[in-house]
Amino acid sequence: MSTILIPEISESGHHPGYVRHILESVNREASDVLVAGTRDLVLHSELDSVRHRFTPIEIELSKTEVDRLNDFSRLGLVRRQFCVRGIYARVWRDVARSRQVDMVVVPFVDDCLYAFALRGAPFGATPWVGISMRTQFHHPKVGVIANKRQGGGISSALFRRLLRQPSLKELLTIDPTLVHFARTLQGREFRKVQYLPDPSETFAPMSKSEARKSLGVPADCKLILVYGLLSERKGIFQLLEAMGLPQCPKDIHVVLAGSQDDGVRRFLETPAARSLIASNRLHMIQSYIPTSLVAQLIYASDAMWIGYIDFYTMSGVLVLAARHGLPAITSEQGLVGYLSRLHGCGMPVDPRSQESILHVLQRISRGDPDLAYVAENAISAFSAHSYSEFYRIFGNSVRAAESKSRA
Repeated sequence: MSTILIPEISESGHHPGYVRHILESVNREASDVLVAGTRDLVLHSELDSVRHRFTPIEIELSKTEVDRLNDFSRLGLVRRQFCVRGIYARVWRDVARSRQVDMVVVPFVDDCLYAFALRGAPFGATPWVGISMRTQFHHPKVGVIANKRQGGGISSALFRRLLRQPSLKELLTIDPTLVHFARTLQGREFRKVQYLPDPSETFAPMSKSEARKSLGVPADCKLILVYGLLSERKGIFQLLEAMGLPQCPKDIHVVLAGSQDDGVRRFLETPAARSLIASNRLHMIQSYIPTSLVAQLIYASDAMWIGYIDFYTMSGVLVLAARHGLPAITSEQGLVGYLSRLHGCGMPVDPRSQESILHVLQRISRGDPDLAYVAENAISAFSAHSYSEFYRIFGNSVRAAESKSRA
């Protein structure tokens, strides 16, 4: 039986979910799986259904490490990469003292990708597989409206340096454009880049009236869902301000579902937000959203808001909406905008323009028939983004990596 180590430093956002996906993908009859993470990660409710599949290893962080992990300044992000690498090195050494580690799986390699590229992966000769979710240097080269401050030349060189490391057997990515980009380049190392569709659960259908009744939402409104970790960059302020305009149809309602940062909480105290709350057009669920409640939110809604600002990477919310035939209001930036244009599966909006937002809200209010085509295109475009496909691809990657390491 082989031993697989999964180190993960973050317990927020989609990180616990991806650890769960990985655990469900690995054959537990053939592998002994160790998950190393903070106490909040190894005890996270997202892992409750898979506790029988792994042995938890709690990572204890020093004050210096905590400070480094929470420093998101430009220089801080560089230091953070090396901090994460150091933590993973310590975890690997501690485990390797008492047992042989046959493989390492890094669920979110972006936290340490450039540190690994410069100093090598800290797992000795142990083979490893990583999942990349935020690689962006290639975006301008493939037609994605992107952040021009990404330092493409340096990032590209470091990316190639990482791929050349013999211990890295495969680099999986949820960004289809990175795979296309890699296929255009010469060099055997780029064959390590493989596509892993960002998965979404598919919920059993329920009637809109039943879903709305369970949430306390009016039956006759047009409901827009804003879901996930809620912050200013999600375009929430602009959406709510547009709802307050006289030209905005009064049947447009919004539900904010997810944990709110301080900026969102402060905005909800402004007159614009208080007015929407008082008129019962703004509904809120201010917490981590359990799976059972996600289904109610999806089937209660008429559209999903993904009008994010300066957001360039893949969005699990886009996949969630698409697989349930829920039309998405999408920014033109990043992968969300690129995939929406490519597949005709979104209603484009400039989240910084109230006029643009208002136009989309009016379309939703009058039941624009084009919305049905948007939903159909989305279902077709994201048909492969299922859990079963994730399990198949990831399981194959682990088995292939094991075979390469034995060869």
